[in-house]
This record gives sequence, structure tokens and C-alpha cells, in this order.
Amino acid sequence: MASGLMKGADTAVRDCMNVKKGESVLILTDYEMDPEIPLALMEAVKKVTKDVEIVSMRPLSRNGEEPDEDIAKLMKSPDVLLVPTTKSLTHTKARRDAKKACVRVATMPGIVRFSLEEGGLTADYGKVRKLCLRMRNAIYRGEEFRITTKKGTDLRMAFGDHIWDIDDGIYHNPGDFGNLPAGEVDTAPNEGTADGIIVFDTMDCYEKGIRMTVEDGFAVEIEGSKRLEEEVERLGKKVRNIAELGIGTNPQAKIIGNVLEDEKVYETVHVAIGNNVSFGGKCDVPFHIDGIILKPTLEVDGKAIIKGGKWLV
Repeated sequence: MASGLMKGADTAVRDCMNVKKGESVLILTDYEMDPEIPLALMEAVKKVTKDVEIVSMRPLSRNGEEPDEDIAKLMKSPDVLLVPTTKSLTHTKARRDAKKACVRVATMPGIVRFSLEEGGLTADYGKVRKLCLRMRNAIYRGEEFRITTKKGTDLRMAFGDHIWDIDDGIYHNPGDFGNLPAGEVDTAPNEGTADGIIVFDTMDCYEKGIRMTVEDGFAVEIEGSKRLEEEVERLGKKVRNIAELGIGTNPQAKIIGNVLEDEKVYETVHVAIGNNVSFGGKCDVPFHIDGIILKPTLEVDGKAIIKGGKWLV
């Protein structure tokens, strides 16, 4: 196993999850994930507790697909659940049920070695938390949001119906949940309020420069990726829902073409389509995908909070 992976693995186990002696830890992965990542996490856990197990499941076909029933049941059993998988379990009932069962959960969909060796999982999460709080405090009372970029993004959304979530990587209490690497402030917009144009710089495994036309809360037109357009068309109108606005707060994260890492990059924003039940939204579909917007200007009730990618708060 590559020793460089241990820096991020130790941070995840020690700083983020605060695994304690005698606690049970389940590492849930799949057959397509780089096997050295769950093994590094196991090695880090064994420094603290002996009660650790790796379970490998069948790879899911897309983000948000529910795992098999036996896996969903298993997810509710440990004190701590780490989920390095190729597709995301974040926006699934199985993950939400694990949280309800008071399991501390960290999902790591599509995590790559870079994140553990030198990327977002090597961050100082005390600093990440401070940045999360700083941004949340600047925007949480806002109602009218506008995102613009020189590349053509001009998107308006209304907020206020849902609570802003802080994903700071500190998951120490029963039922705590988030991504690792962490570092974002996010929530769902008020249903049906998003309107305008989004030009994404990167969108996970899809092409760069995808453009979406948004009307009444839905992406009514998708340009620049026939594959994404066909997938969305097959799954139905609900997956076109503008699900989330997130603001990256991790200075150690880098744009590498991996959405788990990319969406955490400090001074970026991201917008998602699909499921947003985890944010308090009403759209419960087996699909969620985030697109990253670089160098954004974010205005809240007419006041610039971010300008050209630079925080003004």
C-alpha cells in the first residue's frame, strides 16, 4: 500500500470522524474502487480500535441509486461508517436511515488517491470549519441570490425555505454526516425559483463547458454533453430539478476533474441537479450530479459576497 495515502486516511479517522477505542467501524466500498483506499482507511482505524471491517458491494450504476437491502441494513449497524465507493450513496434512503440510526457517516463517492495524498483530505479541518462559519454567517439570512461569470453564467435563485448546511468535515457526534474530503456550505433553493443560464467549468465525468438553460427551477435545456442529456431524458423531468447551491471552503482542495474534490475548492461555487432531500428539498429521485463554476460572482440581496472568485466577507 502506498504510504502517501496514510496522511489523508489518518486525518479522516482521527480529526474528521474522531474514532475512539472500542468503537465499531464499517468501511463500505465496491469492486471498482481503488482497493488501496479502503485498506489505508482500515490501517488508520486499527491505530485506534480493532473493531473494523471492510465490506465490498456491487458497483452502483449511478449516483443516488439505492444499494441492495442487505447492504442498507448493514449500514445501520456500526458506530462509524466510511463509504469510499465509485458512485455516491449520499443522496439515498439507505444513507439517511444510517444517520437516523445515529451512525456517524462519511461518504466518499469517487474518491481518488490525490485527495488523500495532497488534496482536500489533507486539510486543516479547524480552518475549514472557520471558513464554513464565515460564509454561512454572511449568507444565511439572504433571500435573492444571483451567480454570474464572464463565461456566461447568469442564474437567479431564491432561498429561505431550507437551512444552510455546514459540511466542515467534523463528524464527532452520533448521527453526524458529510462528505470526505469536506468543505462546503450548501442548501436547496426554494422550489421553482431558479431561472437563467449556467455554464459549468467541470461536471464530474461529463464534458467540460456544459451549458444549462433553467426555467422555473428546472434545467429545460442541456447543451455540451449528449451523454448527460440522454441520461436525464431517460430518467424523467424530476432529475432536471435545480437541487443545490454550494460554496467551496477547502483551501487544500484542487480542481482535478473529480467532483468530490472539485466542489470543495475554496472560492468556487457549485450547482447540482436531481435529488435534494438531504438538504430539506422535495425532489426524491435516484440521481444527483454537481457542476463546478470557477471565478464566480455571487450577489445576495444585491450585495456582492464573492467577486470573480474572491471572497468579500
